[in-house]
Amino acid sequence: RGKYTSAGTMSIAMLSRQMRLHIGLMMISAALLLILPRGALPSDLEADLPTVKKIEILGNRSFDDGVLKKRMRTKAPRFYHIFRKPKFRNDFLRRDIESIESFYRRNGFFDVEAWIEFVNEDERKNSVHVRIMVNEGPQTIIRKLEFSGQDIISEKDLLEDLKMVEGNHYNPNLLDVDQYSLFSKFFEKGYLRAEIKYDVDIDSTEVDLSWTITPGEPVRIADIELCGNERVAEGLIRRELVITKGEYFKLKKILESKQNLYDTGYFNSVEIEPADFNSEDGSVDLALQVRERKMGYIEAGIGVGNVRGNRVFLEWGQRNLLGRGYALNLRSEYAFRLFPENEYKLSKLEFWERYQRHGGELRFPHVFSTWNTFAVGAFYTRDATVEPVVVKTTSANASVSRRFTRQTSMLLTYRLEHVRRENIEDEREKSRRRSFDLTYTRDGRDFYFNPKQGRYLNAKGRYAGGFLGGQDHYYSLIGSYQAYRKIGKQTVFAYRLRSGYAQSFGDSRETGVPLESRFFTGGGNSVRGYKENSLGPLEDDGSPIGGRVLLLTNVELRFPLPYFAKYNFGGALFIDGGNVWSSVEEIELRHFNPFIASGGMSSLHYRYSIGCGIRYNTPVGPIRIDMGLPLRKTEDIGQDYLLHISLGQIF
Repeated sequence: RGKYTSAGTMSIAMLSRQMRLHIGLMMISAALLLILPRGALPSDLEADLPTVKKIEILGNRSFDDGVLKKRMRTKAPRFYHIFRKPKFRNDFLRRDIESIESFYRRNGFFDVEAWIEFVNEDERKNSVHVRIMVNEGPQTIIRKLEFSGQDIISEKDLLEDLKMVEGNHYNPNLLDVDQYSLFSKFFEKGYLRAEIKYDVDIDSTEVDLSWTITPGEPVRIADIELCGNERVAEGLIRRELVITKGEYFKLKKILESKQNLYDTGYFNSVEIEPADFNSEDGSVDLALQVRERKMGYIEAGIGVGNVRGNRVFLEWGQRNLLGRGYALNLRSEYAFRLFPENEYKLSKLEFWERYQRHGGELRFPHVFSTWNTFAVGAFYTRDATVEPVVVKTTSANASVSRRFTRQTSMLLTYRLEHVRRENIEDEREKSRRRSFDLTYTRDGRDFYFNPKQGRYLNAKGRYAGGFLGGQDHYYSLIGSYQAYRKIGKQTVFAYRLRSGYAQSFGDSRETGVPLESRFFTGGGNSVRGYKENSLGPLEDDGSPIGGRVLLLTNVELRFPLPYFAKYNFGGALFIDGGNVWSSVEEIELRHFNPFIASGGMSSLHYRYSIGCGIRYNTPVGPIRIDMGLPLRKTEDIGQDYLLHISLGQIF
């Protein structure tokens, strides 16, 4: 017995050692899993799997093969699958059949059947040929859609954004989506107690859908409770609100109030939500919660462009000066060109200053308790973008701005300027200028840095001299219209029309419009394929002198690059046109003929170019590389094309 017990003890000891050994091996394996790169083991497991040679789908009438194959994990080889072709896995294929059936059911084919007809394997090439059969069955369609129980919102507005309308396929999963969409429309108008129900009557493959809506009474705002602010005074917050106690709850005003608070720059986060609902008197308390940003800041950045070249800037600011909501900023910007004449060669590398601007501005929001903003500032600018002239300007500005809606604003600015011009002939070297600028802007673009749809309108008028005094007497008008339209899901068709006119008067009639206030065009941000500022009137040595009349047109098609879109690369095709003239009298219709031979060209002819480009999309807009080919060349144009590199879309 003792021996048995001893033997038993020995066995337990041996088992204990084996357990320790197994645990050690498990720990080593776990460590290897952590050390080995991800995908190493799956690649080893898939090494002997056959590749997919071909995928056939038969029986599908409503959707083509490409639409269905996008839902599959099993992929057929493409032309770029040279070294690593798609592998075949049975478990993936079974799930693909389920995905195809699920896709059909979401589109109203509730009796659909899909199955694997065959998987033929070529042992010699270690590949398979897959055939999938589909029996779609009938599609269930919405025959009739009705609304009842309310007359607050028109039927046309109710139908907007609904997924299931007459003629569309029936998908029960979308009922809740449409119900939420309908409720949102009443929520926006203050009917927080609205009840929305639906009734579905299915007759074979046709569905009658009826919505019963009981709006109830609109809800009034009882109180607005504020929390989260520490350094920003309550009065500065409440003056941004367009909602008040006692008025009806309107979602549009809630969102506008939130945006106003974000626009102050005081907050990282703003939330306005119903906090306490009183069903007896139909009122609601709103909770306004904010999270403050640091009021002082320092920012720095870099950029690249064709007109001003490479840019660096440094800015210091205070968002809430003296705790009274005043905003102060001091900013320095410096621009330089590394590759003159757009010749991107290391041998051409040099550091040449193009532009610098230094100054500061103090803003007073809600001046005199209005929605107007008053600002004063002082600036120094050195502009050498129009070679070889250098324009140095010292100015003091005062402005009043007003935003009428989220899209529409107006700015009135008064300027006192002292201008010095270097490397210039036949023009005044120094002058004092007093002017008024009036700018109107309507911005309906969906995204400032890289718009995909919407419109943008900008109009600016300047009046200098005259009754204001000073030595420069002229006026100018500039207008720009831009539009963007989606074609499909990701392709964008965009176009721009820009025009300008300037005229001197009084004592400046002989000297004309100052050079820095004339129009220039040509280059990476106007008419690509031509050198910067090279179009229009020129000096005898070829230097641009600008014009008093401007016309610029751009048409561009922007699209994702096939196979590279997932890496944020896009492409563009464009047609540009533009020119500047010394006077309206110089413009003739024949100058716009695109088929004139180069030998008959002059500086008065409208210039055209075509080209293509690559875009690398970033959160602050695309990095743009464009190749422009001038279509109307004169003797002074030696190159067949020009390459333009910049940050941001051309418009």
